[in-house]
Amino acid sequence: MTDPWLEAEANAATAAAPSGLIEKALPGWLVGVISPQMVVLGISVVVLLASAAGLFGGWIAGLSALGMLVLLAIFAVWLLLQKSRQKLIGQLPAYIDAMVRLITIGNSTQAAFQLAIATTQAPLRGHLERSASLVRAGMDLDRALHQTASNVRIEEMYLLASILGLGVRYGGRSDLLLERVANFMRDREQAEDELSAMSSETRLSAWILGLLPVGVATFFILTNPSYFMGMWNDGTGRNTILLAAGFQLFGAALLYRLARLT
Repeated sequence: MTDPWLEAEANAATAAAPSGLIEKALPGWLVGVISPQMVVLGISVVVLLASAAGLFGGWIAGLSALGMLVLLAIFAVWLLLQKSRQKLIGQLPAYIDAMVRLITIGNSTQAAFQLAIATTQAPLRGHLERSASLVRAGMDLDRALHQTASNVRIEEMYLLASILGLGVRYGGRSDLLLERVANFMRDREQAEDELSAMSSETRLSAWILGLLPVGVATFFILTNPSYFMGMWNDGTGRNTILLAAGFQLFGAALLYRLARLT
């Protein structure tokens, strides 16, 4: 006989499987943050611009342009990821409030979880719908939410999964605990916003000081590659370039620690 748990796991995996080759290749924490069309467009732009720089400025200019464009692409993805995570965390308290209202009027925890999804918007709604599809495929509610939390890598989602798991398995007044968790999330978000506003000047200065030398060096390499090649082919010039790169990395690490401490 087939193990019902293994069958449920197989059905859940099929329900949660992304459609499309590019979407399947994306890691779970990027699903819903960038679209496959954006990935194709970004790769095409990077290749075209790097090829153009290589044709007009030589292979050094092409490699430099490729490196800078890849770094810019990684930075853009990081910004989109942080924006999506912040928006998702900000949507969780309202979703929990909707669940509390549904539980209060007599719905079960699992029913309240699925019914409250209709009150949410993207990006939270997409992740919750994937969790609901896993539940409908036979997976336990807490395991489905833990899988979603592993994809989005948000501590609040792990906490929600633990609370709902306790409510489904052992019962009790899970609505009271959920209400307290929602208030805690709001207080934490407000404190983080205040800290971010207080440290904005320091973080902006760190970004400018960290990116300005890189931008100036890239400009000189792209506009005058022969000057850079002359320095690279000379022993003293090569040592100077490597020393400057080391100081840049060391300074970027110090600026990052400074911005994190604030």
